[in-house]
Amino acid sequence: MKIRALIAVLLFAVAGASVAQVRKVVRTEQKYAVNRDGSFVLENPTGNIEIVGADIPHIEAKIAMIFVAADESALQDAQRHAEIVTGGDEKTRRVRPVVGPRKGWNVTMHWNVRVPKTINVRVTSEWSDRIRVNNILGNVYVKNFNGNVSLDNVTAATFAESVNGSIIYSTPRPRGNVVLSTVNGHVTASVAANADFRWIAETGMGDIRTNLPARGAFIGTTFRGSVNAPGGPTITTHSLMGNIHLLASGSSATSSASLRSMPAIIVTPMRSGGSPSMTSQASTGPRVLRRGTINGLFTYATNIGDVRVQEIRGNTEIFTGAGEVVLGAVTGSASVKSDGGPLQLGEILGTLTASTRAGDILVDSTRRGGTIETRGGTIRLLYTSGPTRLLSGGGDITVRQAAAPVNAETASGDIAITLDPLSKSEKIDAKTGKGNVILTISPTFRADIDATIVTSNPEADTIASDLPGLSISREQVAGKTRVRATGKINGGGEKITLSATDGDIRITAGRVGPTVVKPR
Repeated sequence: MKIRALIAVLLFAVAGASVAQVRKVVRTEQKYAVNRDGSFVLENPTGNIEIVGADIPHIEAKIAMIFVAADESALQDAQRHAEIVTGGDEKTRRVRPVVGPRKGWNVTMHWNVRVPKTINVRVTSEWSDRIRVNNILGNVYVKNFNGNVSLDNVTAATFAESVNGSIIYSTPRPRGNVVLSTVNGHVTASVAANADFRWIAETGMGDIRTNLPARGAFIGTTFRGSVNAPGGPTITTHSLMGNIHLLASGSSATSSASLRSMPAIIVTPMRSGGSPSMTSQASTGPRVLRRGTINGLFTYATNIGDVRVQEIRGNTEIFTGAGEVVLGAVTGSASVKSDGGPLQLGEILGTLTASTRAGDILVDSTRRGGTIETRGGTIRLLYTSGPTRLLSGGGDITVRQAAAPVNAETASGDIAITLDPLSKSEKIDAKTGKGNVILTISPTFRADIDATIVTSNPEADTIASDLPGLSISREQVAGKTRVRATGKINGGGEKITLSATDGDIRITAGRVGPTVVKPR
């Protein structure tokens, strides 16, 4: 009975204390001078923050200070000790609340701020339901321990971090590098469908999804690749426990596809034994040259061995008599040759000349085009924006996105070429000695078409086009049937010549999807 009585007394005391609490909201407005190219730094431990860029010459802040105290005396103490301190100068304006010793009271400050849209913004917070930054042309830095972060129309370099909260980023075309990181939330980034940038995505427990034409590879749990044209800024998205979405502006997450479940290009490194004079050396495994970043011209030649370089900031010439070559990025032109081994090349900003006598070739992108040749293997080029020639002695040729003329020829294998959705007309030549040709273009693409197949089975091998304008003729040649389709698509344009033996020719109007490279 004594224990029950004591509990009752305690409950009554707690209830009485909660009833005795007083709450007061104090609203104030402040103006701060700042240069149009200056910075605004807000350090607000607790409370929501909204910052909007506008065509104004100074900073305008509306602050709601919410006091919660045990009684009237504690409330008066709170109002005496809570203040907003302004520091810095017009180049860097710093604003932060200062709260004295809290004895029976607490304060939360909510900020609604308008700033010159050209300035830089830096925000730090320990707790807030939300932090929102909108319409800022300068750099943005936001760090929030607990709560969501929303960034809208923030185009310059951006950094946003939350431990317990999601991050939403939306801007038409990023002009600077972007880093979005959370531990226990999701990351959603939305950009224009035709924006050009690099993309890095990593999640420990969630999924990585997109509806944009991303091309790249998984290294462990991290995806690294490009969207549309390579180069430009880098968007880095990281979540330990949540999902990552990269979406076209205005689209829904339901239209995205998981990169983990995408049909993958499998890269299988092959080994070559080398020449007889090097048999003893080859038996212990080829030598491997490994380098990180190399500044300036890089030339290297070896009779046998692999070459693996992360980045070359300049031109390069590489030769191996028997081995694999892996390059992450080259800012200049690249000449890469192997007499027996596969080539895996990343982003090449200059002209590319790549050849191997035996092995597959995978190229992430070549900005100025070039020549890619293998005497026995497949060629996969994920992006080109310069005139490109591709030759295979016997293997498939795939070009995932071309914004320039392409000439592709294989002795035996399929050829698949997808034109950039923004390309209006490009000259394309594709010829296979035995296989199919598939050309994917936008519905508004203009071209003069000349497509021919030679087949012993005209019922099985045909020419088909999603776009009208072609007329088809047939004739017998040396015991086979020659089927030819000619005409103009959307009024005509650059000439497209397609040729296949014992295979189909398909001209389709479709969209570019994600491409994932997974080393075996």
